[in-house]
Amino acid sequence: MDGKIFEKLIEVSECAFFISKPGGEMEITYASKKFYSILQYTKEEFQEKFKNSLMAVILPEEKQKVKNLIARQFAAGGAVNIECRVKRKDGTTAWLSISAKTLLHMSENRFFCSCLDITKSRNNVENMFKAKHEIDVIANSIPGGVLKIRMKDMKILYANDGYYMLSGYSRAEFHINFGDYCDKIIYPADMKMVKSVFGTTVENNGLLGFEHRIVGKTGHTKWLYVNGRKIDDESGEDVYLCVLMDVTSRKSMEAEFEENIRRFKYVSEYLKETMWTYDINNKTFTRSGSLGESFSKENFLRTWDDMPEMLELFHPDDAKIFEKNVKNRIENIGSSRYIYRIRDNSSMFRNVEICAVSVSDNGDDKPDKIYTVTRLVDNAEEISSRLDHEREEISERNKLVNMAKSAQAQAEDNITSLMPYASFMNKAEKILSERKEKEHYALVCADINEFRKFSHHYGFSISNRILEEFSKTLLNNLAKEGVCSRVDGDYFVLLTKYESHKELLRMMSEMVRARNVAEEEEKDVNIEFGTTTGIYLVQESDCELLEMLEKADMARRSIKGLRGNHYAIYTDDLKSEQFKEEETISEVYDAVRNNDIEICYMPRIKGDREKIVGCKAVPRVQLKDGHVLESDELTRLIERGGKLSSFALATLSTVCCSVGAWKKLGNKIVPFSIEMTASELSIHNVVKKIDDIVVKKNGLEPKDVIIEIHERYLADMTTVLEMAIEKLCGRGYNVVISRFGTDHTAIHSIRKLNVTGIKFHGEYFNEYMTSEKECIILSKTVEMAKSLGLTVTCGGIHTPMHEEFAKKIGCEMFEGDMYYGAVRANVFEKCFLSNS
Repeated sequence: MDGKIFEKLIEVSECAFFISKPGGEMEITYASKKFYSILQYTKEEFQEKFKNSLMAVILPEEKQKVKNLIARQFAAGGAVNIECRVKRKDGTTAWLSISAKTLLHMSENRFFCSCLDITKSRNNVENMFKAKHEIDVIANSIPGGVLKIRMKDMKILYANDGYYMLSGYSRAEFHINFGDYCDKIIYPADMKMVKSVFGTTVENNGLLGFEHRIVGKTGHTKWLYVNGRKIDDESGEDVYLCVLMDVTSRKSMEAEFEENIRRFKYVSEYLKETMWTYDINNKTFTRSGSLGESFSKENFLRTWDDMPEMLELFHPDDAKIFEKNVKNRIENIGSSRYIYRIRDNSSMFRNVEICAVSVSDNGDDKPDKIYTVTRLVDNAEEISSRLDHEREEISERNKLVNMAKSAQAQAEDNITSLMPYASFMNKAEKILSERKEKEHYALVCADINEFRKFSHHYGFSISNRILEEFSKTLLNNLAKEGVCSRVDGDYFVLLTKYESHKELLRMMSEMVRARNVAEEEEKDVNIEFGTTTGIYLVQESDCELLEMLEKADMARRSIKGLRGNHYAIYTDDLKSEQFKEEETISEVYDAVRNNDIEICYMPRIKGDREKIVGCKAVPRVQLKDGHVLESDELTRLIERGGKLSSFALATLSTVCCSVGAWKKLGNKIVPFSIEMTASELSIHNVVKKIDDIVVKKNGLEPKDVIIEIHERYLADMTTVLEMAIEKLCGRGYNVVISRFGTDHTAIHSIRKLNVTGIKFHGEYFNEYMTSEKECIILSKTVEMAKSLGLTVTCGGIHTPMHEEFAKKIGCEMFEGDMYYGAVRANVFEKCFLSNS
């Protein structure tokens, strides 16, 4: 290569080049212009000032280190690589990276070297370490843990000292044991919840905020509160920066507090006592405990202005006495005690003792609060009878034992021809006592869903034939040896033998689908009915037949209320599941009390998507574990837990508050519908309460409200429910029978009740209900309803098939996810409401 060309390449290179003599001073014999420009000297200045010595410009504290490195690497052979600091002409310090190799040049050894200015990169590294140190100082000053975590596998990308203190491990111990994955110390029972929260948070790009437990080094459990947000990461993955706080003490106090509440709840319910507190300054009532199922379970009376409504429950002769005693307690510190006659839910007067004590918070003469204990007072004969009944329940466990000792248990079953219950008990005990080591038995309790409806609608002849058919199904599939009995009504028990769990499941599956598989002409009764079955697998250690039957019955009760044919096998988790449901009901109740019910609105259209003629209020409640309860789940809890009897009124209050506000803002509102259960419509003064919420508090009109009642509630309709519906319609409210045509009451309901509309549900428009026959029946029903002036709506429209069939039978209005689905209140207001 031409020498001039090579010199030009050297001049444009980022590196500087030089040749030096071996030795302590590394005398330079040749250097490129870049070398001198890095040091800010000319060639002549460098030669005059430093005598061409490279070691002369290296900082004094670096010289010995550089000499040692050169000597060590030179002795090892190969290239020499060093980094050192030099002093420039202007007095600043620069970092040089020097690579050198020894070559023979003109019969002498020389160092051929390349030199690169790395000052900026070294400064950047120092700044980075300084920033990291400052971050560590800040993070370690936080009274808790700080985590940078990769969400997909929960790997720790950064953790401060506080996190390892929370876990009880040192950094090294944690790395050795868990490989920097924080999920390894999460409490196993919380793992599913934590993963669910993480997944939901990543999906929604939201903030983290939840509590979970960890297992420390010594095996102790700690509660942590996690708060975090997503941060940008160069990998492009989902990374969150989280702060963790130790909340173990608070959770322990909460658990103790909840246990005290639960203890008081069960004791007060058993004693049928309630405790009232009246805050005189705020004029509010609160109540805990229960007087029993015969009394309303409302836990909050809003203000003293509600006193007239409360006085309506008292006997006229006692109302003035009660009001006088309460006013006396408000004005003066002291106590009073009196027995009043109060109406229960059935409007019967019951003797109730009310003891009131007024106290002062500040110790002065003016009372601030009134504490009241209320309890039922029955005569001694009733108390003795009730205690005898409870003792009998405790000693004899349940109705199965009572039936075994009754005369009915000895009688033959004339309907199903099954053995008497007493004979079943004797034979089952004998078989189980003589069973061999490898023989497996199971006890089964089963009943027919909503059996009373068949007697009510079809008469006893049909219901008896249903009992016969179900008994044949049990005998043919489970009790082939005939060890089966009908205990009472539609309740059956049986003992079955099986070889393996797989065979038992096959037997149960065959029983469940037996009626669906049978030919139509082979069925004794051409009426579909559902069954609920509970199974207990007899263990070798079991010896008490009644205990085993109770466990089978517990499995049956755990799934009671489901439609169709279902069975459940007893496990030890069933009892804990019952407590979980109670906790869920409590959480929903807390949501009602704290106004934490989220209301979404599903638009109702007429004709095309643009014509919004109404909406349906859809309540949702989020639980502590992040699970959201929808309408169907909430309805099931309301039906199973009397504690939630005010749920619909709380929902109505929230909805009316929003709709009233929209109206005052000048929006043209549309009628909204809300679902209510039979129990909610049967509470005391329900029509007046609805009036107060709709008209008095929110300035709406009854015609703005549509109350939806599931048709199945009308099958066993009480007089109270019927009167409530009549009163609502009489006051101008729209009452609609929802899920119309799904039970056996459709035409009867239209004929008997003064309702304003009917509502089908798309989920029932399946392949069995879209035949020509069904189409003719439903279309004629719709035609009849329209002739009576009723509105016809179809909800649950999720597919084009649903929409096509609904239009085919003549439905006018539609709801469902196919159009808009349920949207939040602010979305509904902006998108579906127009100014007046």
